[in-house]
Amino acid sequence: MNTVYIEHNPFIVDTKFLINGKVPSDASPLARLKGSRIQEWVENIFHELSSLFNGDNDFHVNFKGVESDYLDVLKTAEQARSEGMKIKLKWEKSSPTEQRLEKVKKLIDAAKEKDRFSDFINKNDAIKKSLDDAFDRDFEVCVVATMSSGKSTLINAMLGDDLLPAANEATTATIFKIMDKKVPEKGFSAKCYNHDGVLIDSSDVVSLPKLQDWNAQSETRLIAIEGNILAITDRLDVRLILTDTPGPNNSRNEEHQRATMKYIQDSYSNPLILYVLNAQSLGVNDDSNLLRLVSEAMKASGMQSRDRFIFVVNKMDVFDPEIENISSVLDRVREYLNHHGIVNPLICPVSANLTRLIRKPSDQHTRKERSNYNEMADLFTEEASMNLLQYMPVTSRVKRLLDAKKMTPLMLSSGLPAVEVMIDEYIDKYNLPHRLKRAYDAVNKAIEAGLNSAELDVEIENNQHEIESIKKEIENLEKRHAKSLETASYKKKLEQSGIVLPAEIVSSLNKLQIKGDDFIRNMGGQFRSADASKEEAQQKLEWAAKEIQGRRLELINSYERIFIEAQDLIRDNLKIEYEKHIAEIFEDVADLKLPILEGIKKSTTDIPFNVSLDAEDVRQKKVISGTHEVSTSKWYNPFSWGSTVTVNDYKTINYVDLNEVWRQRVHEIEVAFRQLLGAAKEELSSTKEKLLNEYLKFVAVEFDAKFVELIQSLKNKIGSREDCEKAVKEAKELQVWINKFKLDLDSTLQV
Repeated sequence: MNTVYIEHNPFIVDTKFLINGKVPSDASPLARLKGSRIQEWVENIFHELSSLFNGDNDFHVNFKGVESDYLDVLKTAEQARSEGMKIKLKWEKSSPTEQRLEKVKKLIDAAKEKDRFSDFINKNDAIKKSLDDAFDRDFEVCVVATMSSGKSTLINAMLGDDLLPAANEATTATIFKIMDKKVPEKGFSAKCYNHDGVLIDSSDVVSLPKLQDWNAQSETRLIAIEGNILAITDRLDVRLILTDTPGPNNSRNEEHQRATMKYIQDSYSNPLILYVLNAQSLGVNDDSNLLRLVSEAMKASGMQSRDRFIFVVNKMDVFDPEIENISSVLDRVREYLNHHGIVNPLICPVSANLTRLIRKPSDQHTRKERSNYNEMADLFTEEASMNLLQYMPVTSRVKRLLDAKKMTPLMLSSGLPAVEVMIDEYIDKYNLPHRLKRAYDAVNKAIEAGLNSAELDVEIENNQHEIESIKKEIENLEKRHAKSLETASYKKKLEQSGIVLPAEIVSSLNKLQIKGDDFIRNMGGQFRSADASKEEAQQKLEWAAKEIQGRRLELINSYERIFIEAQDLIRDNLKIEYEKHIAEIFEDVADLKLPILEGIKKSTTDIPFNVSLDAEDVRQKKVISGTHEVSTSKWYNPFSWGSTVTVNDYKTINYVDLNEVWRQRVHEIEVAFRQLLGAAKEELSSTKEKLLNEYLKFVAVEFDAKFVELIQSLKNKIGSREDCEKAVKEAKELQVWINKFKLDLDSTLQV
């Protein structure tokens, strides 16, 4: 038996391996896993070990880490056992993330009170932003669905209040954001915003009629609601935000449609997506584009890419288990998702309406609700197969948390409470560790800057005998600094180096162009068919227009993401150049303040795709409409008397040559897609000069001032014995304090 020790720290993203008591060599395949999150490699770990041991599949694994990571190892181990491997698994438990996050917050608060060190946090915009992000309590769950899925009912069930209008989602163009706020009094407050983000109305205690009124107004873009989300446990470090998006079939506002797509495409923030399906009516056309995006997002990287999509199959209460097996219904859902390229989805069957009615006080039930509740209560109580929890892909941790909630069997059977606890599990597994990592990285930058500053002062004391040499070096620095301000030659050098527009960005843009070309080519294949009627052609064109619109919005989101990536890459490249530029004199300067690139959407226009048929598209031809018998009897030929022949009847019909219709339109579609790419490149080209000029301005102005300040400070310290001794004393004290602070920080994050 081979012994394997795995210690994974999700807070600093580090893994330690011991194989039969020895650390793997740098050449080992395990070495490349060291700095990656466990969810990126855990599914293949036992196959990696099998390969490492030349096919020996007998392992004793000791895992040390947090519970959510252990459960991923356990799941993988169970899969490996089903394939014939022998695996014994032991877990060494680690303390929860929330406790660590609170300790780090207290450490940082104490650091901000420390004279001199606080400057390295408060005066560094990048560090401040990272810390703000890390301690931002908001966690967003986006609810996505097509028409008639019962999405509003599901959200109302989670709220424990019939607050959202249960309107036909196709007519709802408003985004609802519900922010959890645990308050003693019952009820929700709300604010209504227009398309410019201007507050147009508000209510301290909002009602359903008021929300219906706001939702019906065309100027309404966003309704922000705040109150107690009953289903969510109060947490010190997390505030849940439920975002209810308009369906993909909404036509009132394409920006809302794009926003829904953007949540799915967001592989940076990785928001949790509740994708609500109607168990009765799968295969709605409007699902296809979104599900394709989901499929691509789930294949992006590792387990988190899949875990952030929960497919909630609603309206399970409509099925009669005596007629249709519930497992068969879910198999149909799985088959439907597989058809759209979604493999191993998290499928959660629920009856949101049952959950809603259980949570709603019985004395507030309408007559119809009382009847529905009694019928569902009987069904879910009497039929064991209607206990939806048994079909859920829940972990042992979710089961334990559900048990702790002491819910009734009927409530658990409705399925939705398990989904709510899965949200909680996702937060523990991904959101909190990511936030803790951001805080740790930000504080480490402040620590590094502080130690660099203190070390510089201590070096003055250590080199007192070289004061004259230091003075001479200062003079040389001042000369080099003056020369560095020749911005024209420096700018030319940067442009020649290609630092302004990284090759990765050019490659990403080209890949998007290829993707667009492939889409158009595949779309054309749908039109290479037999002639069609005018109605059939119109339907096909409308379908194509919808698909093209979806792809256009997807491309805009992709271009926006590329702009963000471009900004980060350019900033990183310029920072490297900056560090080279100032050598090692001023490494603790604040991060560059580069402008945020504006979104690509401002430079894009609607694709001018014609979805109506032109008069010249409709042609005429003769087709066989039937047959009739024609006599061939000739009076002069007795042998032909009584004989007939079958003759075709012809009629004139209207028809559409689909291939010709596409040929006439494909050019304008190709042009429009290329114009979109051209707009993106043009936007990058027009802003790269701004980026470069901002950087040069920084070097010439902000760096100039700080450089002069630094040089003057050095001159004072080496010129005055008293100033030198004071600075050295403070520096040594700062070094001691920072080193202790770092030890406390590191110990807080150890598993």
